[in-house]
Amino acid sequence: MKIQGEYVFDGPREEVWDLLRDPEVLATALPGTQSLTPVSENEYEGKMHVRVGPVSGAFSGRVIASNEAPPESYTLTVEGNGKAAFVKASGDVLLIDPGDGTTLMKYEGEFQVGGKLVSVGQRLIDSVSKRMLRHGLDTMNKALQERMLEVGD
Repeated sequence: MKIQGEYVFDGPREEVWDLLRDPEVLATALPGTQSLTPVSENEYEGKMHVRVGPVSGAFSGRVIASNEAPPESYTLTVEGNGKAAFVKASGDVLLIDPGDGTTLMKYEGEFQVGGKLVSVGQRLIDSVSKRMLRHGLDTMNKALQERMLEVGD
């Protein structure tokens, strides 16, 4: 499946870049995440619990950031495996500074799901993945606001 979209963060591009590289923020932004541990500067391992319709399960996997051009762009690759399914995803992230104190994120990529999770149907998987993505971006934007308030104090 293809996924693409845009999101506006309420803060400058450099701050958004730092936020996207913070494993603590990423762990809170991904629903069901139980842990996210840095393995190297650009790689994280984690565990999460995901529910899509009647199918749920624990996943372990890794997240890798590559092709980095700070603070403008990078490629994000995610691989997860569990008893119920597997997920593989890769996408490009572009951060644009429109000059008004915000950051426009454009993202585009593909993800593949296999195993029991496929039984719930493509439409439900698509709906849940979009909802999880939106929730994660909103959570990161709130974390960005909190960071900026702390710096402003």
